[in-house]
Amino acid sequence: MRRPSAPSRSWSTSRTESNPVIPSKGFRIARFRGIPIYLHWSWFIVFFIIVWVVIQYFQLTTDSSPWAYIPMAVVTTFLFFVSVLLHELSHSMVANRNGIPINRITLFVFGGVAQMGSDVPSPKAEFKMAVAGPLCSYALCLVFGGALYLSHTLEASTAVNGFALLILVNLGLGTFNLIPGFPLDGGRLLRSLLWRHWGDLERSTRVAARIGEGVGGLLIASGVALFFVDLFRPEYDFLFASIWLPLIGIFLIQAAFNSYRQVRLRVSLTGKGVRELTRQGVPAVDSSTTLEEVYRLHLERAPTSTVPVLRQGRLAATINAADLRAVDPTLWPDTPASQVARPVDPNDLVTTGTPLFDALLVMERAGREFLWVVEDGRLIGVLLGDDARRMAKGAD
Repeated sequence: MRRPSAPSRSWSTSRTESNPVIPSKGFRIARFRGIPIYLHWSWFIVFFIIVWVVIQYFQLTTDSSPWAYIPMAVVTTFLFFVSVLLHELSHSMVANRNGIPINRITLFVFGGVAQMGSDVPSPKAEFKMAVAGPLCSYALCLVFGGALYLSHTLEASTAVNGFALLILVNLGLGTFNLIPGFPLDGGRLLRSLLWRHWGDLERSTRVAARIGEGVGGLLIASGVALFFVDLFRPEYDFLFASIWLPLIGIFLIQAAFNSYRQVRLRVSLTGKGVRELTRQGVPAVDSSTTLEEVYRLHLERAPTSTVPVLRQGRLAATINAADLRAVDPTLWPDTPASQVARPVDPNDLVTTGTPLFDALLVMERAGREFLWVVEDGRLIGVLLGDDARRMAKGAD
């Protein structure tokens, strides 16, 4: 989305992402209790990698034929991701019970992530939400333990090995997430305890995030060490771990940094509203205005701008140079803006009473650099992300 037309200058159209390590795209595969579940394209890469690793595991631990262990490897990998999904759903269900909406759950290359629609309101809610994930993973250990016992009774050796692996994976998933480094579940538990003790969300997040960055650094160092072990001791096969651990470490460092940054923004902008930074006097056109007039009055001197289009005094759509280029210039004098203008996305609108942090969060999650400010549908002005971040920086 491009910035709106300005009366005196053309504003830049650059965008920023609030957390580039968290995927925001993908395609929806399911919906559970109102929470949409998405698959990111990177999930397919890790799925096939894990299938390959599990096949290697079966080759070493079972005498079954490939016709038996290859299908079981696919099933085991699928159940692993079901375990990851249930882990995230457990967080999400507890979050919903504590008044925290979950916008979506996404499965991607590093597992799964639940995107919250608002911040955690209290240390107690944070604690309950964080502990739910590891408890779910440990409960799945018991479930797969029962399946292993049944498979052993039926003398299905390949299934026994598959369920044994799932027990180990869920035990590892639950335990790894209890490491006290933000944004891991253990880091959130630590933050909740520090938050309750100090009563200071920013300070608590800073400590937990620094530990999270340290954990990420250790994972990177471990991966490098395993790479050299694999290089100089061929009898060991640590190539996969030597690549995977640094990637997870980088992810944790970036996630910890961005999470702390978001909390700092929240604290800095507490008590401030959109009204304080609304830029009024944004040039607009009526829906009946011809494309020639739109170009001559606005887009000729500010070709990268977006012009708001009003219908009966209310903001209804927007138009930019790309929309004009879709129409033969000879037709511009007789073509009204309403014919090519794009309807305004409700997510691009805020009111003057919206908290400034909430508005900035909407912009950064969607990769937008501005939002239209309206009251009862009437255009008041525009809110720029740069203005909000500048105010937050000045308040630090």
